[in-house]
Amino acid sequence: MIRMIGGEMPEYAEERPPAAGALYRHLIDRLPAGAEVLVAGPHHHDLIEVLAAGRAVTCLVRSQPDAEQLSAQGFTVLCGTLAKLTGEDRYDAVIALDGTARLCSPEGPQLDWADAVRVLKRALRPGGTLLLTVENELGVHRLVDPRTVTAPGTAEWRPLGEFSTTPGRPDRLAAALGAEGLPVAGLAAVWPSQAEPTLMVTPETFRYGPLEPLAALSAGAVADTYREKPVLSDPRRLAAAAVRRGLGAELAPAWIAIAQLAARPVAVVPIPPALHLRGGRVVEGTGSLPSGRLLEELLLTAALEHDLPGLRRLLTGWMAALPTADAANVLVDDQRYAVLDPDRPDRPDALARFAATLASGGYAHPWPAVTDVARLTAILAGASGLAGASGLAGASGLAGAAGPDSPPPAPEPAPSIRNREHEQQLDVLRRQLADAEARSRFFEVELEKRDAELGRAKVQIAAFSGSLAFRAAKAGLGIARTARNRLRKGRS
Repeated sequence: MIRMIGGEMPEYAEERPPAAGALYRHLIDRLPAGAEVLVAGPHHHDLIEVLAAGRAVTCLVRSQPDAEQLSAQGFTVLCGTLAKLTGEDRYDAVIALDGTARLCSPEGPQLDWADAVRVLKRALRPGGTLLLTVENELGVHRLVDPRTVTAPGTAEWRPLGEFSTTPGRPDRLAAALGAEGLPVAGLAAVWPSQAEPTLMVTPETFRYGPLEPLAALSAGAVADTYREKPVLSDPRRLAAAAVRRGLGAELAPAWIAIAQLAARPVAVVPIPPALHLRGGRVVEGTGSLPSGRLLEELLLTAALEHDLPGLRRLLTGWMAALPTADAANVLVDDQRYAVLDPDRPDRPDALARFAATLASGGYAHPWPAVTDVARLTAILAGASGLAGASGLAGASGLAGAAGPDSPPPAPEPAPSIRNREHEQQLDVLRRQLADAEARSRFFEVELEKRDAELGRAKVQIAAFSGSLAFRAAKAGLGIARTARNRLRKGRS
């Protein structure tokens, strides 16, 4: 059943993907049975199905084609803009995991974030629960995306300008909801995207750790999202650095807040310290995570610093302990190597995949003249002790297990373009080229000086060798040598 409330968009269907994912399902499945729930904004069909199991679900969408599709699936739908929601109907829970940006339409008044929250609050019964996801407009996802909006009207339609009243930090989000009479019972940072998170961590956990495993999880999360996508910089290193520096919550792509219209002794939907996916399963907490830093990050750092002994030590330990584990799935703690996610498949060509990442990622490594992935794999294999003394032949097969003609493997997983790293590599090459040109000019000048000195010496030698004085001196020197030899013989 569809009820038009005004401001609906008859010919428009949402383009960006809706909120989805196993972590969202894990949370909303904890809502009590029998509850009446309003789902505000685009949400994946699987999430709505989870809510509909034992609960009464009403969907609010602005797109009429989307509303008709939901109605055909048997859901009750309110089609229109959020500003037309009167508050006459009240619900036990309001779910807005897609945020508030896609709740208003051009056919009605435009509400900023704070006004949208007030409307959603009016839809709650006393004691009702609000699940709200808020995008971080200065999150890692915006810092690495070359298509990020930098001026109003250049990309996505933003009627209120580039930035709105959306809180810019998790503590400000909690304060803003509390000021609206919605005390926050749970708050977590969302990685790697608001649309489909694979990692949720509370700000307290990001503050007190364990930081290294959380940094590895964050780096792995953004790696999967940005695989083969153009980026300004490697999001894995930026995400790991943010977590390690204590900014994992502040630079997260989004935050999810569980707020309640009236304070309750126990949260209706509790948020654990950490939620993450492991082999498709949702895992709570960080107790099962091994300690240490991500191997791929350590290898790239050693390569960038041209630390050959450190690079050799890491490669040797990796190939000895976990040769079929991807470098992005291994944690290093001193001399101990451990797998971060045991459910990830083995990679027999793990070393070749790291070589492809090093060669195509814009990283300045110690072998800039080597651009072929197979040769770089062989060099890395030789450094790790796999190739024996020759260093090349034994590792060539690692670059392509299917045969010598197979193409080199693509980095797994990795963004396709890193403009910032490429620019850094170009700067290094420019400095090296300028140094080589300066050395070449110096040697040219020195060579010209030596040529001039040699020319003068030849002229002097030729002049002296043809003169009478030179011939007389030469003859006298010969007579003196003969006399000296006779004297020596006479004494003997």
